[in-house]
Amino acid sequence: MSKYLAGSTEVARRAVRSKLRAVDYLRVSTEEQVKGYGIAYTGKRTKNHIANKGWEHVGTYADEGFSGSLEAHERPDLSRLMQDARNLPRPFDVVCVPEERAIGRAGRAFWPWVWELEDLGVFVAIVKGDYDNTTSEGRSRMRKAADRAEDERETIRERTQGGIQEKAEEGGYVGGKVPFGYRVINKGIKGESRLVIDDCADCFPGCVVKHEADFLRAGRRYFVELRDWDEVANRCNGDGYRKRNGGPWDYFSARQQLLSEIVLEARQVFRGSRYVQRDSDGNPVYGQSVIIELDPIFSAGEIDELKKANKKPPRKASTSRTYSLSGQILSPCGKRYVGAGKGRREKSYRCQGRTSYVGGPTCDCAYLRAEPIEEEAWNKVKALLGDLEQLKKMADDWIGVRAGSRINFAERIADLDKQIATQRKAVNVAISMTSKQVAAEYEEMSEEEAEECVAQAVAPLQQELVKLQKDRSDIACWQKESDAGGERIAQLINLVEMANRRLVNMPLEKQRELMVLLETEVTIVGDAPQGRRGQPCALAAWFAERDLAVPMLSDEGWAEIAPLIDWKSRKLAPRTVLAGILYKVRTDTPWKDLPSLFGSPATLQTYWTRWRRSGFWGQAMDALVDERSTPLPAPPAPQIRLRCLIEPEVLLESESRSSESAAPGSPAGHRPRPPPPRPGRSPTPRCWTN
Repeated sequence: MSKYLAGSTEVARRAVRSKLRAVDYLRVSTEEQVKGYGIAYTGKRTKNHIANKGWEHVGTYADEGFSGSLEAHERPDLSRLMQDARNLPRPFDVVCVPEERAIGRAGRAFWPWVWELEDLGVFVAIVKGDYDNTTSEGRSRMRKAADRAEDERETIRERTQGGIQEKAEEGGYVGGKVPFGYRVINKGIKGESRLVIDDCADCFPGCVVKHEADFLRAGRRYFVELRDWDEVANRCNGDGYRKRNGGPWDYFSARQQLLSEIVLEARQVFRGSRYVQRDSDGNPVYGQSVIIELDPIFSAGEIDELKKANKKPPRKASTSRTYSLSGQILSPCGKRYVGAGKGRREKSYRCQGRTSYVGGPTCDCAYLRAEPIEEEAWNKVKALLGDLEQLKKMADDWIGVRAGSRINFAERIADLDKQIATQRKAVNVAISMTSKQVAAEYEEMSEEEAEECVAQAVAPLQQELVKLQKDRSDIACWQKESDAGGERIAQLINLVEMANRRLVNMPLEKQRELMVLLETEVTIVGDAPQGRRGQPCALAAWFAERDLAVPMLSDEGWAEIAPLIDWKSRKLAPRTVLAGILYKVRTDTPWKDLPSLFGSPATLQTYWTRWRRSGFWGQAMDALVDERSTPLPAPPAPQIRLRCLIEPEVLLESESRSSESAAPGSPAGHRPRPPPPRPGRSPTPRCWTN
């Protein structure tokens, strides 16, 4: 008895014992949402279908605004459904969807999902057409429906992409974001929309609009004269120029627009982005890249002046602090945190939103203490890169297959081979029988008519054979991708070995390079460790530098110290002053917040400074070395969420280059750089760790 028949029998047995438990999976794309077909609309159909079948509805999974071309692990609720289906005992028996497209238009999104559910003993029911895959007839209908959905998707894509490609080759506007400094004319008129310079050339007399190209020309003139981007932003804001969103210009936005490649080279590259989908040879899948020439905003001489003004002298080696997470900590105001530099005595991060410019708002995001956040982020990176099981789990999530629930591709290929062989026999028999029939009637028809008659009789069988062969080819490709998981595991093992070997005592400069390579993003969860204002606590630093704990002052300890003190004050007892100073360092309380029972904070601070300079403080702490003590208070570890892009091959290549640069004969000061994206590389997982 075949596996599929056994599965059908098991479903029948469960149906006899009790009601089948059903969940519905609902998906609508963004386009469907616009038309008013939301989750609530599709959910009514699935619930009615489940009720009509006499099944028990036990849950709903819904992905709103997700494309049908995405695979199961790329849709949040569908991924959750699969995780629940893998649990024992199984929480449901059937997954009900409104139509095939809810599962996916692409075959690689459709079949692996259905197959894994089948292997788990969970079946799929389609409301549109009223069929499911508990029978061979239902599976056949499902396969044909999936083929139609994918053919429809490919037809739409070919027509759309072909039209866009043709428009780009003609120099027309192909949609998307309009480059700054340009505008679209004849928009909506088929074949006539294109980009032109956004200035007053085509405006009515007396136009007072502040055009984008006018800002670029004014900004270029100011920068050539002043060589200061802040001043360029200030002057342009004063002239009334604003960004597209209505906000004022600042250092970064003015520099970005004036030095953009589109403005300087007067051209736009269609399908030139690194995000364009490419084949294994690195070529764009849906058409070649096209350079669209634009009207230049600047003359060649003006561009040379701008580039010369922006050219900076070689930078000297930096002696500033190293901030391993500069630009990688997300701020509540939407900006990012960067190193605060030497302006603050304590190493801190400053939000970019605090930067002020004329007419622009500033945020009040607090300064962050650098060391606790850097230490916590680095600990998470070390733990992640050094944990083979965690990396394997993320790799399994990435390819959409988990250990212990892998799809048996070989079994399905073997099953398709049998169907293909049977179908070929059917084609041959049909050809033979039709040929005999035509031969008997040959005298009444021409040779061309006879051939056409045979072809028509065999066509349906031949089409079914072609579809079976296509299915087998697709499954073989998916099997090859799945088998590549062995190579991925080997890379992960090498990565873990590298991490355990290299990350233990890595200096901050190297940590910074690795954080950039991982494209790390840090989000503060809860209260952030805010930077201390003013001078760091010298008292705590005294204990930290000597790696000493803070002693408790007992009667025996005071008896050792009292003879060493030359005390003349009548207002305070020396023991009270010493106890107050130790309390301050033990609790990390600011001087101004010390309890009044210890006396004036200014007096305590004065005596601590005097005792340190006279040498008494060191003698006193030596005398108390055997007393009971407490460690210096450590700041609480910040709660952070860390996201990073893990590409084992890239990290291993960087490690190899780093080792080569450290070898004798390597150029001094050489720093490994992350390689550019390689054409055809499979997408890599964005990994979160909390």
